[in-house]
Amino acid sequence: MTVELDPDDPIAKALVRAQAAFARADPSGVDAAYAQAVGLAAGNAGTRRALEVDHVGRLHALAAASLTISRCDEYLAAEPGHHIVRLVRAEAHSSAGDHTSAATDAATIRSSLGDPSLALKPDDHARLLRVEGLAAADRDDLDTAAAKLSAARHLFLLAGNEAGAAAIDRDRVLIAVRLGEEPVPPELLPREPQTVDDYLLLAMSLKRQLRYEEALVMVLRGVVSDDVDRALRLPLLAELVVLLHLTGQRAAAERLSPLLAEAAEDWPDRTAAKEWLARLSFDTPANAPLSPRFGQAVQHARRMIDADRLDEAENLLVHWRDRAGTARDGCTWRLAAGELELARYVRTREVEYRSQAIGQLTEAARQAGENSFAEVQICALRLLGDAHADAGDDDTAMSCWGTAHRLEEEVAALQKITDVVRVGMLLASEDEHDSRIRYAARAVDRLGENAAAAVVVAMEAARGATILSAIVDGGAVRNLPQVNDLSGCQRWLREITRDISRSQLVWMMRPAPDGIHHALIGPGVLHYFATAVATNRLNNAIMQLEAYMSRADMVEQAMNTGVFDKNLAVIADQIGIGSVLGVIPQQVKRIAIVAGRTLSVVPFAAMAIPGTDERIGHRYALSDLPCLSARRPLRLRSLRQRGHDSLLVSPPDSLTPATDMPPHRVTVSDEDATPARLRADLAAKRRHLLRIDSHGKHEPGDPPLSWLQLAPDGPAGRVGASQLRELELRYCGTVVLGACESGMAERLGRDEAVGLVRAAMHAGASSVVAARWIADDKTAAKVLDRFERYIRYLPRDVALQRAQLDVCGDAHPALWACWTLYGDTGWQTSGGPIRRTLAEWKEKRAAPDQGGTAAGLPVLRGRQPGSGQAARQGIQGAWLRSVRRRRQHPAGAGRRDRDQQCLEPVRLLRAAVVRARRRSPLGRTGVDGRACARGQ
Repeated sequence: MTVELDPDDPIAKALVRAQAAFARADPSGVDAAYAQAVGLAAGNAGTRRALEVDHVGRLHALAAASLTISRCDEYLAAEPGHHIVRLVRAEAHSSAGDHTSAATDAATIRSSLGDPSLALKPDDHARLLRVEGLAAADRDDLDTAAAKLSAARHLFLLAGNEAGAAAIDRDRVLIAVRLGEEPVPPELLPREPQTVDDYLLLAMSLKRQLRYEEALVMVLRGVVSDDVDRALRLPLLAELVVLLHLTGQRAAAERLSPLLAEAAEDWPDRTAAKEWLARLSFDTPANAPLSPRFGQAVQHARRMIDADRLDEAENLLVHWRDRAGTARDGCTWRLAAGELELARYVRTREVEYRSQAIGQLTEAARQAGENSFAEVQICALRLLGDAHADAGDDDTAMSCWGTAHRLEEEVAALQKITDVVRVGMLLASEDEHDSRIRYAARAVDRLGENAAAAVVVAMEAARGATILSAIVDGGAVRNLPQVNDLSGCQRWLREITRDISRSQLVWMMRPAPDGIHHALIGPGVLHYFATAVATNRLNNAIMQLEAYMSRADMVEQAMNTGVFDKNLAVIADQIGIGSVLGVIPQQVKRIAIVAGRTLSVVPFAAMAIPGTDERIGHRYALSDLPCLSARRPLRLRSLRQRGHDSLLVSPPDSLTPATDMPPHRVTVSDEDATPARLRADLAAKRRHLLRIDSHGKHEPGDPPLSWLQLAPDGPAGRVGASQLRELELRYCGTVVLGACESGMAERLGRDEAVGLVRAAMHAGASSVVAARWIADDKTAAKVLDRFERYIRYLPRDVALQRAQLDVCGDAHPALWACWTLYGDTGWQTSGGPIRRTLAEWKEKRAAPDQGGTAAGLPVLRGRQPGSGQAARQGIQGAWLRSVRRRRQHPAGAGRRDRDQQCLEPVRLLRAAVVRARRRSPLGRTGVDGRACARGQ
């Protein structure tokens, strides 16, 4: 109604202020001015009603939905029959996405008025029909929605409201867009978004193009925008959570839970808001939105399947089967149906269910591919891979899993704002090998530890094995069983690990998007478990550690500032080091590590043991393996390479020279230490041990170009990785690379570490000692000298551990944990138990002073030399153990006769020691150098 007011009337002046506020898009100013005008008109019912309608209408026109709803509530509380105010409230609810409340208001108007066409003006009736049509579309009643919107458009045209008719046309297009039937028309996209609908529409358009990162930025702008009504942030926050999950930022999404709860409290209908959040699914495919009610029902059915409520899920899916409004709805329904059939197969092991699952999932993947529905296609392919793996078709399963991963890589490539999001999406994506490990791990959940061998096989298959072709004569191909063949997996594992020492374990680990998989393998030991991981936090800690360790000037800084220990502590916490160490048997003192992906660069020896001051390297002798399948071939190769003939190459101006000069060593030093001389010497005589003390350089971008610097200085004296690979190392059991960065490598393919260590193994070496990072020169010389002494009677890994602890066991691990043994951990010496015991005794005998070393020889930590009698008993004990082992072998009496002959040298040695003591003027002297009085 029109109200005539005098310009000097206070109401008129308030309306002038309201008009000015409206012109500058100031909802608060409009609200304050109209509130004053309505209060001044309290005595005139007609004027007051007109001002109330104008008040809420202006607020709604400014998209201040929550303020509009609040004023409508106030006016309707005083006058429930004010239908136009109720109609405005219905429109405000509809614009905010609360179509349930909008439909309730519309139903109240209809029940109160009877026939709205008679009680309302055509324009108002058209507005009511539009609200009802949008509510019908929201509940997937598309036929009713189409009829209501057509009628509304007709009435708008009759009333001459072309803007209203255009709004109906826009509504129709947006419904089709939301259902995935049409792309978002460019002309409908707002240039400068101001409302929740504007931001959501732009985000929808970007998601349809799989540009999740740009959609995320758009929604984030809406969340923090001052133009968006704070009380209406809930849809934007819910969309933000979905997009964070889609871009691999699950931790950030979880941190939004308090904001979601707060937004739900601000929402006009709190009950509806809480129901909305309860239905929110982070796994809902987002690149082509589904019919809202249908999509919610399907996702609810999938959550029931995850909760093993299969009968309820089946009833829900049957109920919605014929209600699919679009081809995309049908595709998603097939995905859920296939998931249900697969879950029934897992529960009952009835093949018919698996066949039904394969059929449904195959059709879902096909339809999704035809409609560019990437998220549904990826999910269907992953489940289809699981089904084919259950059927024993490992090749098809890997193909399905691999296709799913490639699709995820394509989606990640479309995120072009920052590398962080793109890399995060790739890290959160399972490749086909992760999928196989996940599949095998589920069998452990179902069948227990008996199925753990299948996980080990899957973890082994995830690692590259091209190194085997260089280790085994004529090449080798891993003949891994299929992961669903549990008996075959157990047989393979028994065969590949049958000669592991009782004091040793193999620790395999592989980070995956769902956590870190651990397997501990040894004689009578097989443990598998997975630990949850915050992937970004783990990777950041490893990257920081690598960055500090790659530069000489930053290693000391990392120690002094605590960065080294801090990052190692984060890594230890993320991989669950306490859980791993807790299941290692007490007799185990040696661990061979097979670490996957980024964990391959972690110095586990330097890692602190939880609850102690010890480092892992203090308690265990660690080594590194390229893959589990390489362990036995390297061991068998090393059996042919035992011996003591060694070659030391020490070019001028290199590292601190070696002080230890063991027997059978040839030294090539200074200007003679050229690449040509190295090649010639190795070709002329079999060398069992090669040590190169020189400078070196690792090339991160191109590891084959890494080099060791011999004489002369410069390119002419460099031995590159390719040249090292061509050296004659077939008889060399141990290669010691004393160069800095010699152990650095580039991970290529499936965890294939390419660098100098791999080159030496290709050339024929069974084990390589190298530095993971830039090492202190003087410390390195001492450690390597002692290592060479210890391998005369100790296994290689134990020898390196003893050398490290003797030289700097109490020092910071950044000084010694860089040295790592790669490959075989067995004996370098060709001597048996007696000769090894004699070698150990001789070394202790050469160090008479208790507190340290004599003539450069070490005193073993924790094992002080004993008396001469103890030494003789040790020798005889070693011989007797050897005899017992031989007698267990069916060799007959001839071998026992030879054993008796072997005792003669021991008797002679004992007699010589007794005669020496009798001749001593100081009386009896122990082998540790202490004089004792006669008769004691």
